[in-house]
Amino acid sequence: MAYLRYPTCQATGIGPEHGLNATLAIPTTHLLAGGGGDLTGFVEAGFDPVVAVNHLPEAIATILANHPQVRGLVEDVVRLNMRALPSTPVVFGSPICTEAGPSGRRSRASQLTSPWELTRATAWCLLRMAEIHNPALVAGENVLDFATRWQLFEPWYACWEALGYVGHLVCVDSAHLSGPGNLAAPQRRERVLFVFAKKGIHLDLTVSPPAICLTCGPVSGIRAWKPTARHVAGFPIGTYGPRGAYTYRCPTCAAQVEPVTQPMAPGIDWSLPMTYVRDGRPDRKTFTPYVPNTQRRIQAGLDALGGEPFVVICRKNKTFDRLDGPVAAVTAKGNHHMLVLPGPDGTVGGCRVRMFSTAEKAYAQRFSRTHQFVTRGTQSIGGLLVGNAVSVNTGRWLAERIGYGLAA
Repeated sequence: MAYLRYPTCQATGIGPEHGLNATLAIPTTHLLAGGGGDLTGFVEAGFDPVVAVNHLPEAIATILANHPQVRGLVEDVVRLNMRALPSTPVVFGSPICTEAGPSGRRSRASQLTSPWELTRATAWCLLRMAEIHNPALVAGENVLDFATRWQLFEPWYACWEALGYVGHLVCVDSAHLSGPGNLAAPQRRERVLFVFAKKGIHLDLTVSPPAICLTCGPVSGIRAWKPTARHVAGFPIGTYGPRGAYTYRCPTCAAQVEPVTQPMAPGIDWSLPMTYVRDGRPDRKTFTPYVPNTQRRIQAGLDALGGEPFVVICRKNKTFDRLDGPVAAVTAKGNHHMLVLPGPDGTVGGCRVRMFSTAEKAYAQRFSRTHQFVTRGTQSIGGLLVGNAVSVNTGRWLAERIGYGLAA
């Protein structure tokens, strides 16, 4: 194994604009780095990433294209010799989530007959890193099912305590995480953040998004968990919304409030070519009509929004999203976001459609417009890199709170 580059990382000053009470940038290591969303968020927060590891050459090439000061290592983290990595006070890594997620079509019971020995092993790799380098703090992100459906999650959590760490779990939605200079992502992306910090490091992971109270005006919402919320390792775990496990309340009058979100519309490139639904799918050599489910979703959007453009979400239990708000989560596997431009005749066949581009998916993940993705000419790789990434605003939000904790 070899690093792609060997630059010298210089510590840089951090000012109040970064929200950190420190004089030097804090070095970080990023395992399972994906498209570099967490690393980019940490850079925005004033940290100094030293090394990024991923098994995909395109992932590391993407990180180096945007952060040339970082050392990039192409390697499977399961086979990685952790002693070959530098010691940094902060390590970030998000274990692979596919088998824990509903999209993997795996049940909790199947772990007894078909163990998750490959993807769950990446969670244990973080412990291997901690055993060898003893960082002050290890953090990461994953789908909620990582905490609720993996049978070994609580034993894994207990291993951190055995190493002298204090665990923190917090459920977040990328559409609700923001701060000064850190816009929320225009994407509903429910995830659980985990942070294991050495004893004595105090972290405040309170989620309090900007919201509008009909009585009191602009407020910072207070999270209100429902009595039915599930608890894992003593922390509430669940999704947001009327049918979810928590909502937000006004801190003054206690009325339920809705967090302020960002629209997807500014990230749409209307210059890209589109095709008519009546002409069939453009990725087939012979005429192939769109499947009935897709056409029904388009019709539902037309019925609700008329001539307004919208996005059809081609996933189970999804229909459509408006462009004046956040869209459904971008995933690493599959191309699920279909942009729909209604025609003057108001019919499904008269609509023009296309799937989201890599740049539009990246916008949903709150990457800047100048962020480059090295795809080697393959659009699917671009979607994989974006979908595998942590939302940049989520990475920055967590990094700022880690910075407060380390500087206290």
